[in-house]
Amino acid sequence: MSAELGVLWWWIAFGGSHTLLSHPPVRARLVARFGERPFLGLYSLVAFATFVPLVWTFFANRIGRGTPLPMLAQIPGLRWLTMALMLVAVTFLVLGFSRPNPISPLTGRSSGAIGVLRVTRHPAFMGLAIFGFAHLLVNHTALDHVFFGGTLAYSLLGAAHQDWRKRRIADRDLERYFAETSFFPFVAIATGRNRFEPRELGTGALAAALVLYALLFTFHHRLFT
Repeated sequence: MSAELGVLWWWIAFGGSHTLLSHPPVRARLVARFGERPFLGLYSLVAFATFVPLVWTFFANRIGRGTPLPMLAQIPGLRWLTMALMLVAVTFLVLGFSRPNPISPLTGRSSGAIGVLRVTRHPAFMGLAIFGFAHLLVNHTALDHVFFGGTLAYSLLGAAHQDWRKRRIADRDLERYFAETSFFPFVAIATGRNRFEPRELGTGALAAALVLYALLFTFHHRLFT
């Protein structure tokens, strides 16, 4: 099996198992049979057992096959666009995990669409999607395309599946939350269903995002190329 097919297989295994185990009828049966905590343990174990081989297969076969980072300067403007997109991606990821979200099983319920949730109800997923798209712009091997294209596809499909699961629940607060937020960033704000409030983003979270971005920018070439 080629490295590209290996990465594709592990993306299907990782994304498919995540979707299957979180599918309401399947989750309900497993929780009823084993209990909530054992189910969460199984969920985490399957995620670990599929994600680690995915990343290992990619990096084990990528050495010497990618485009060296200094060559990006030969494409006018593309490097700067990628850097800007990565700043947005890192910011969304940090803000997404620092803010309680009514539809996220990881961060729990919140008081509504505030902070980054005004921009998108899926900040972590959108950050990961932008991460994948940004790397597709500047990586030109088939292996890179499978890995980063899989990142983009998994993020969007995962967010859509999360929306589908939550919309099945009859809950007025959730209905209001969906009405005032958007799947893609800034759509709800552009259509007048919400407004942007920079002060709600949190100084600490923004500072953490900038520090993380600076570290990635400084050590990226040393660690990943």
